[in-house]
Amino acid sequence: MARKATGTVYQNHERWYARLWLGNGQRSSFVLSGCATETEAATRTAVLADLATRLRAAEHVSPDVARTALERAAVREGKALDDVCRAIDMVCSGEAVPENPQAAPTPVQIVPLQAQPVPPPVQTAPGRASTGGPTFRELGRRWTSGELAREHPDHVQIKRSAEDDACRLERYVYPIIGDTLVTELNLDDAEAVMRKLPPSRAPATRRHVAQLLHRMLAIAVFPLRLIPANPLPRGFLPRVGPGKAKGWLYPSEDARLLASPAVHLCWRVLYGFLDREGPRVGEAAALTWDDFDLEHGAITLDENKTDDPRVWALSPGVAQALRAWRKIREAKEGPLRNDALVFVNEAGEPMGDRKHADYFRDHLQAAGIDRAILFERSAARQPIRLHDTRATFITIALANGRTESWVQDRTGHKSSEMINRYRRAARTAAELGLGDLQPLDQAIPELARPLDPSGSDGAPSGSEVAEVAAEVAAEVAAGSGKKIRFHPPEDHFPLQYQRSTEGGSRTHKPFRVADFESAAFAIPPLRLSEAELSPSRWPLATRGNAAAHVGRWPPTTRSSVGTRVGGLDGAAGSDARSPLPRSPRACRRAQRRRVPSRRCCARSTTGLHLRLRVAGEPRAGLNPRGPA
Repeated sequence: MARKATGTVYQNHERWYARLWLGNGQRSSFVLSGCATETEAATRTAVLADLATRLRAAEHVSPDVARTALERAAVREGKALDDVCRAIDMVCSGEAVPENPQAAPTPVQIVPLQAQPVPPPVQTAPGRASTGGPTFRELGRRWTSGELAREHPDHVQIKRSAEDDACRLERYVYPIIGDTLVTELNLDDAEAVMRKLPPSRAPATRRHVAQLLHRMLAIAVFPLRLIPANPLPRGFLPRVGPGKAKGWLYPSEDARLLASPAVHLCWRVLYGFLDREGPRVGEAAALTWDDFDLEHGAITLDENKTDDPRVWALSPGVAQALRAWRKIREAKEGPLRNDALVFVNEAGEPMGDRKHADYFRDHLQAAGIDRAILFERSAARQPIRLHDTRATFITIALANGRTESWVQDRTGHKSSEMINRYRRAARTAAELGLGDLQPLDQAIPELARPLDPSGSDGAPSGSEVAEVAAEVAAEVAAGSGKKIRFHPPEDHFPLQYQRSTEGGSRTHKPFRVADFESAAFAIPPLRLSEAELSPSRWPLATRGNAAAHVGRWPPTTRSSVGTRVGGLDGAAGSDARSPLPRSPRACRRAQRRRVPSRRCCARSTTGLHLRLRVAGEPRAGLNPRGPA
C-alpha cells in the first residue's frame, strides 16, 4: 500500500514553509504565513499534502491550477480555508472549472460547468511544455525588492543598484517577456528582448540588459531550481568594445567654475571635492560628517562599489574648505549631527542620483566655460558628465607627478588597466603646462570668509611674499648687512609655500626643503663652472644670504670659497685653498661646527630663493640639482 504523502516542513528566516509534490517532477514550496510554531506548520502541511494528492489524481487539473489553489490554502484560515477546500473538491470532481487560472484575484473563482464551456488548451511554442511556476516579472520583482536575498542570503546578494535594475527591467524586458513563465523562457525570447532595444542605446546599456537576463535565469537554476539549466549560452553577453572619448576640466576651468556666483555654493563644494579627491559621485553623496576626521585631515570610506573600505589623507585645502562649509551650514541650519550628510542640494536635501550630468553641464555653461569639446556628442565622443570629475582628478594628478598607488588609494581602482586609460591625457596636460588645481579653500571665495572677517586665512598671499622678497633684496643691495635666514618659520608662509614631505605629497614641489638642510648633499662635491658660480647669476637675496654666512666661516674656508664665488667677503682673488669636507663623517663634523661645505652653501642659498619664489613665476638663479 502506498505511503500517504505528508509533505516537508522547514523554516527559513523565521518563516515556515511547506514543500509538496505536484507531479511532473515538480516540488514546490509554499509560505505558511499564518503558522507561528512547528506544530502549526506541520498540521497545515498535512492539509496541503492531502489537497495536493487529490489535485494530482485529477488528470484534467494542470500543475499551475494546482499551485494557485495550494497557495491560497496555505495562507487562509477558518472559513476562508474551508471555502478553498470546497472549491478544490468541486474542481477535482469536475463540477466546476477555474476561470482564467493564471490570474490571481480572489481565492479561487468557481464557474458552474454547465454555464461555461471548457477553454481550449493554451497554445505554446514548439518544444515547450507548460509546467507552471512564476513569470519573469514575478521573479524580477522578487529579486529587485530583496526578497530573494533574504530567502537565500548565501547565494543571492542585495544589490545597491537594484533601483536601476528595476528601471531597466520595466523599460526594456517586462513589455516583451514579463508575462512569460520562467520555465518556458528560451534563447529566442532573450534575443527578442535584445532586438527591441532602441538603436540609440549605448553598448554599455545593451550589455546591462543582457546581464540582467543572464543573472535572473542563473538564479532560476540555483538556488530556486526552477529550470535545469540556463538557456542562454556562453557568449550571449555583447561586447562593449572601445568606449567613447570623455572630457575633463583644465585647472583654469575648474577655478572659474568654483568661483562663479552663478552656481549655488552647495554644488561648487561638491564639484571641488570630486575634482580634488576622486571618489565616485554616489560615494560622495552618501558621505556623512562621521566619515571625516577634519582635525587630522582624513576620510574613511567603508561602503563603496568595490566593497573595499579605504582611508586616505585629504588635501589640506579640502579639509580646510569642509570645516568652513560646516560653519556656513550650521549658521543657517543650526548645529549639525555627525550622521548628517555632508553634501546636500539647495533645499538641504540629499543630492540624489538623477540628472547629475545635465546639472553639471548647465553649471559649466553658466560659469562661462564654453570649450566645445566638453559638450560634443558624436559617435566618437560623449559630452562631459559629473562622473568625469574622476577623469579630471586622475589626469591632473598623474600630470603633476602623483604615483599610480597614490591615485588608486583615493579612486578605489583595483588594477593598473583603469589608471592607464588616463595616461595619454595626463601627458598632454603636462606638456601644456596646465599646472595643478587650486586649494579648495582658496578656489571658492565663500569658504575663505568664515575663517577671517577680512576674507583671509591669516597667511600672506603670493603677492605679499613677493613684496617681502623684493624688500629684502633691496636692503642687501643697499649694503644694510641685514642677515637673512635660510628657512623662514613654517607659519610665515601659506600652505603652498611650506615644506613638502617625502614623495612630493600635496605641495606639488619638484624638490624637498629637507634636501637643502642635509649635509649629505656635500657628497659628491658640486662641480660648477666659474660662470655658474659668478655672483651675477645669483639673485640679490641669495648673494646677501651667502655674504651674511661667509662672515661666520673660518678664515681658511672663507678664503677658499671667496676665491670661487668672486669675493663675497673681501677675499677676492686669494689663492689660498683649504680642503673642504668630503666624507660623510667630515660633513657631520662640519655641520656640528656650523661650517657648511661648498655644496651645502650652493644648495642652501638656492633653496632660500626657491622658497621665496611666487607660484607661477619662472625660476631664477642656480638649478637646485646642479648642471647635468
